[in-house]
Amino acid sequence: MAQASPSMETVRVAAPRAQTSPPISSVLPLVSSAFSTSLSALSHVVWLFNIIFFSLLYPFLAIIPIPIYLLSPVTITSRILIDLFVLLPYRAVVYVSQALYPVYAFLGVACLSGAIIGFGARRLVSLVGWGILGGDTQSTGRRSRSPSRVQLQKRPSASARGKRKVTVRTED
Repeated sequence: MAQASPSMETVRVAAPRAQTSPPISSVLPLVSSAFSTSLSALSHVVWLFNIIFFSLLYPFLAIIPIPIYLLSPVTITSRILIDLFVLLPYRAVVYVSQALYPVYAFLGVACLSGAIIGFGARRLVSLVGWGILGGDTQSTGRRSRSPSRVQLQKRPSASARGKRKVTVRTED
């Protein structure tokens, strides 16, 4: 047999380490198990309280239909009155407002756009007049904001009705 010479060395290659799983993967089954166990225990506790509650309150639950039966005329009358005086007018107003909404919207848009266009046209004409007349629109074409006032003369008194009064004014 041949012996290996000391000059020959064996090289060992280390295998790559396997990736380790994150720590949450080991905790996740425990959390899942604890959640399901607590949910099961909670359902048993609720079931127990339900049995105790209904066994203690059963006599009261058997008596409740009697006052409900006795008060049924009052509840039915109140329901009819609420329908008649609250719900019926509400539904009527909603129906009429839904039926008139297109007219309301059309007239509202027409009035608003007419007012905006009219105001804009008035301003535009005023601006053009100001530009053409050189800034002096007060004396020519522009209307006064307040109508001219005419001074009314007093009616003569009863004693002076037969007499004529003549006044002559001279202008400087």
